[in-house]
Formats: sequence, C-alpha cells, structure tokens
Amino acid sequence: MSERPKVVSGLTAEVAFAILPLLVILMVFLTMHNLSSFFASPEWSFGAAILFGQSFIRFVTGLVHGGKAAQGPVALIIAVLLVFGLTPSMVSLVVILQSGETHSPLSIWMQVLQVALFAFASVAYVVLGTVGEEWNKVRRRQAAEAGAP
Repeated sequence: MSERPKVVSGLTAEVAFAILPLLVILMVFLTMHNLSSFFASPEWSFGAAILFGQSFIRFVTGLVHGGKAAQGPVALIIAVLLVFGLTPSMVSLVVILQSGETHSPLSIWMQVLQVALFAFASVAYVVLGTVGEEWNKVRRRQAAEAGAP
C-alpha cells in the first residue's frame, strides 16, 4: 500500500471517532422514537468545530514541516477554513445551545446547517490532513537526501 492511502485511512479512522457520539445519540433517539431530535443535537456543531480545528492544525503543521508551499493557495485554504468552517460551526453551536436552554424549537435550516458543516469538516479533515502529511513526508525525504553522502 502506498503512503497516501495509509494517511487517508488513518485520518478517516479519526473522523469515525468524531462520528461515534452521533451514532450513540442516533441509537438513543431511535429507541425513544424521537428521530427528529437527532438533527437538532448540538453534537453536530461540536464535531464540526473540532474537525475544522483539527483540519487547520494538520494542514498548517504539514506546511511548517513541508517547507516551501504556494503562499496564495495556502492563505486561501486557511481563510476558507476559518471563515466558512470554524466560525459558522461555533456560531451554530451557540445558537443550538441557546435554543436548548430556552426550550425553543430549532429551525430546520439550523439543523441542516450543522449537519452540512459536520460533513464539510469531515471532508476537510481527511483532504487537508492528507496534504499536510504528504508535505511532511516530502520534507523528511528531502532532509534524508540532504544528509546522504
């Protein structure tokens, strides 16, 4: 197996653990015959926020260790993660938690938004984690070649 599928498999396994609490909640809501509450659960926003943050860290770590990278595309990816990922995840989390505290119903759009953000975060984590790991691998290979006689 080449290196990239190993990296993608490892990162996907980590996303599976982010899905675990959602699976447990799904099973509980199914048992309670209350499936509609599943999509209103704040765990979606928690998961999205964590995965976007982890995506950011994996990607930047790969850049730092990988050496030279195109500054424009990297800056764009970081901005997209923060503006369209992490920030909406945190805001949706606050709205959903406030909705739970005030016992007001959560709009269908907020439910769709947080599930979509979780899906986006999962894909971002695997893709950007893979890019970061690949850049890190290139750096290690270059360091090894530089040290070779």
